[in-house]
Amino acid sequence: MKLKVDCDSPLLQESLEIFLKDFISEEGIIISDNPQKGTIIIGKDIKKPFTKTSLLIQLEKLFNIKSQKPTFEEALDNLIDEFAQNLKTLIKDYYGKR
Repeated sequence: MKLKVDCDSPLLQESLEIFLKDFISEEGIIISDNPQKGTIIIGKDIKKPFTKTSLLIQLEKLFNIKSQKPTFEEALDNLIDEFAQNLKTLIKDYYGKR
């Protein structure tokens, strides 16, 4: 998980940077206290007050929710795998009866 912190509150900015130092990246999802700046909003998506542990748990839940939708490539791979499995079953059933 890659995150970028961009808060109006200097105290919140510093706290998040300390808590999330292992996940900070310039190309990450933006966490902010300003709804116009961020994708993940402190106070809406992340409940206040929070500890480092509760913050990480809330972020994990958010990322699991956001990552449940498969990408196009994943969906295509799943369909191809399912088709291959069905084809193998059909061939085994057809030739197994003779």
